[in-house]
Amino acid sequence: EEEEEEEDVSPTMCLNYGPECGSPNLLSELSLFLERQTKCDELPYNNFQKEENQNKFFITNGVSHSLELTCATLTSPGDVVYVERPTYFLVADIFRAHGLQVFGLPMLPPQTSSATTMGQINVPLFISLLKQHKIPKPKLVYIIPTNQNPTGYTMSLDDRMLLAEFVMEEGIVLVADEVYHLLDWRDDGDVGEGKDQTQRYRQQKRQRRRPARMATFNNYHNLLDNPPKGCCLSLSSFTKIYAPGIRLGWIEGPPSILSSIQNYGYIQSQGGVAPFVGNFLVCHALRNRMVDGFLEKLRKEYKTRAARLVEILEEERRMRVVNGLPTGGYFVWIEFSGGVKAVDFLRFCSEEGTDAGDLGVRFRPGVKCDAFLERQKEEGDWNVDEISRVSASSFDSCARLCFADLDYKDLEEGAKRLIEAFRMYVEEHKCSMSD
Repeated sequence: EEEEEEEDVSPTMCLNYGPECGSPNLLSELSLFLERQTKCDELPYNNFQKEENQNKFFITNGVSHSLELTCATLTSPGDVVYVERPTYFLVADIFRAHGLQVFGLPMLPPQTSSATTMGQINVPLFISLLKQHKIPKPKLVYIIPTNQNPTGYTMSLDDRMLLAEFVMEEGIVLVADEVYHLLDWRDDGDVGEGKDQTQRYRQQKRQRRRPARMATFNNYHNLLDNPPKGCCLSLSSFTKIYAPGIRLGWIEGPPSILSSIQNYGYIQSQGGVAPFVGNFLVCHALRNRMVDGFLEKLRKEYKTRAARLVEILEEERRMRVVNGLPTGGYFVWIEFSGGVKAVDFLRFCSEEGTDAGDLGVRFRPGVKCDAFLERQKEEGDWNVDEISRVSASSFDSCARLCFADLDYKDLEEGAKRLIEAFRMYVEEHKCSMSD
């Protein structure tokens, strides 16, 4: 049996062309891996009926490659795609490169949202506007539903159910970038080293279970006479959970959609994606649960770093940690008080030759996480009032901090430098803010 198992993933076989969607061994191990890692996810309830699993997998070179293939095979120039505001800062460039019109999803306005809703889509409003034909019908809707980049927000199960049912009825393809879905520790009882972190997590209100990934909703529908076909795609990769250099990802979705990608000339011409890396290296790592073990270590490490970062940031009350303590992902989204603009503050932190000099502090300003920044530069404070309900200037005082790139000590030093630089900036510019 051991010899047969080794033969299934032999290097010689993996040096040849492979199946367009990926080798059966790899697809099987990937399915088992996701089953292990998501068995506690929160599933649809009430009047949603579960059908036989209709989802399949398609192997890609990562989420960006998955987005490229999705656009190339499912859209045409002039089609409409809706994105969150803010969102992954490079995604709009991928869509626009295919000639797509990018619009902002209706969001709960930042100026009125609570500490736990920054980055939340107003799903009922979006559906209402589309049903009343007040906004263009899209071909795609792109979201980051779990531990969102950049806000860290996780879409509720209710919103997922509502959105999934609507897109299936309307034939709209929902593209869920779920690269942070497995980097989630909301149900983890182990809080790692340190008394402060332990007390902090015990005091935090317990979160609900992580909602299921969006492709799961293809297998559920309301009790209708003619249940609609699935339209939800879940995109993810091993980049964030194993190693960036692996460059291997996947699309999970219904065969009716994945067949369009499989029959794409580019895929047919090359004979599958990354047969050696996928069929040999990653398949071996999944089969031997190396990925599972490494992912568990990442969760514990990132959870400890996130807690420590937030703990330090709360020493400066004029920097608000939006959406509270992270329950997963890579990022903390913060807001500066008193009208401090993140772009100006970053320039102050990094400019040499000033009185302060280069303070060695870097972060991504909130406005640079918006898909419409360039349009605002050209047309002023541009705002799609009837759709997104926000503008790029809504994020002027916000910033994205990443706790995944630095080790624990460097992260502590960086957070302390950020606070020191902020206080210097406030003092130098005499910003009008209260303690």
